[in-house]
Amino acid sequence: MIKKIGIVVTLLLMVNSLVAQTQPNAKKTHFIIHTDNPNDDIAKYEQAIITYGKLDQYRFYNTRRKILFQNSTVWVELYSAKELLDLYGKQISPFTIKDGQKYKEIEFAFTLDGKSIKPQFK
Repeated sequence: MIKKIGIVVTLLLMVNSLVAQTQPNAKKTHFIIHTDNPNDDIAKYEQAIITYGKLDQYRFYNTRRKILFQNSTVWVELYSAKELLDLYGKQISPFTIKDGQKYKEIEFAFTLDGKSIKPQFK
């Protein structure tokens, strides 16, 4: 009887381990979308930013950065590179804007198809 219980427990642990391995990783937040208008479709902006996927070149090392979307009341707040290192162990990109380094101010605009973003220099 005890041997059967041991086998059942072992099988349950194996199944549980397999299920845990096949589930997608938890979402690692690296930006926040903000708006002054509650009617804005935040999901549209979020998906466009995710599709673009090259935010490290606009990210500050020590502080969060706010980047506006053209012709809207929406902006994105990028987590700092240091914050991502501390939260997730994410390696700091060589494109990260270091303290004291010069950078250009930008805004984001949607691509023509509306599925991604394109940086626009101010």
